[in-house]
Amino acid sequence: MKRTLRGRGLILAAILILLVVAGMQLANPHSYVSEIIGRIGEAGSGPDANLSDITGIDELKAQFNRDAGHPRLILLLSPT
Repeated sequence: MKRTLRGRGLILAAILILLVVAGMQLANPHSYVSEIIGRIGEAGSGPDANLSDITGIDELKAQFNRDAGHPRLILLLSPT
């Protein structure tokens, strides 16, 4: 009987510690948990990405500079 009560007490203490740590993480605006929650809330709120077929370096520079302040991805694909 003592073992089960002790085991339950350890489990309860572990859960309490986890809840305290989780609360501290949620209260900190610079924590990973807060960052994840913020990014989940932003999902789907931005403009849709479009693929563009660019034929020259000047066109690439113009489109790259036009989207300043937004994440950009450049893919260089070769048929060979």
